[in-house]
Amino acid sequence: MATQRLTRAEQRERTRDALLDAGGRVFVERGFAGASVEAIAAEAGYTRGAFYSNFASKDELFAELLQRRAFDRYRAIARESGERPGGMPVREIGERAAAVQEDGDGRWLFRLWLEVLAHAGRDDGMRALAAEFWRATRAMGEEEITRRCAEAGREPPVAPREIASAMIALDVGLALQRYVDPEQVPLDAYGDLYDLLFGALEP
Repeated sequence: MATQRLTRAEQRERTRDALLDAGGRVFVERGFAGASVEAIAAEAGYTRGAFYSNFASKDELFAELLQRRAFDRYRAIARESGERPGGMPVREIGERAAAVQEDGDGRWLFRLWLEVLAHAGRDDGMRALAAEFWRATRAMGEEEITRRCAEAGREPPVAPREIASAMIALDVGLALQRYVDPEQVPLDAYGDLYDLLFGALEP
């Protein structure tokens, strides 16, 4: 059977995906500072020229990698919650956050996120990237909390943005502790803690 030829746009998207996958592996293995454009291109099986035909720099690739592989996961949870009457139960939100850590790709993504934080104190661009990621995640949480309180006909106990920040802090704090000491931070603790700390938001 004859294979179907890809369009130029499909070929470009396939190349970008391969470079993103390769970039993730190289960043995790060598760290952001130790990763080079040449190493990423070679890992993907492409030339340096092919890299620059798709990304202006490794910083741009890194930013898109986080957006596609990390932010999209949290956006999917927020979208699903918004589609449910009354929203997703807070315990389930915690369980979904735990599932990200349990998944092999999730652990890989968290190591990538640690690279962002490691360089954020020394690099303004990396700090802006981290701020943008958390700002977008916070905005989704703020919108969902505001909607829940409005549907329940009550005022939020504190500003929805602050509640959203606290939920991010719990997620990141648990993930960080689990990364270094997994036996002391079991995944089933996520649902319990989300419910304990944010269960009052339920309708």
